Amino acid sequence: MRQSSSLAAAFASVPRRRAIAQDPWIRLRLAVSSSQVFALRQTLHRAIGSMARIYVVEVDHRNGETTLHVEVERGERDAAMHAIMAALPAAEFGAAT
Repeated sequence: MRQSSSLAAAFASVPRRRAIAQDPWIRLRLAVSSSQVFALRQTLHRAIGSMARIYVVEVDHRNGETTLHVEVERGERDAAMHAIMAALPAAEFGAAT
């Protein structure tokens, strides 16, 4: 005797989640091999000052590296990345969240 339960019937009974509106802001993580924070902030501000909502700077003085977290509008991401690459060519992009 076969059981009448099926995967399709089980899936149909699972409530669907509503679509959640995406956050209009995206955070870019940049790593720069420099501890010259003031110069990095000035360069970043000149490159994307009007596009950035906020940026956070973390400095690792032991290794001479700076990590920058920059929030830009999702629609401005490509333009911001291009401007950052032009201004800070040695910067390494990390995960965008």
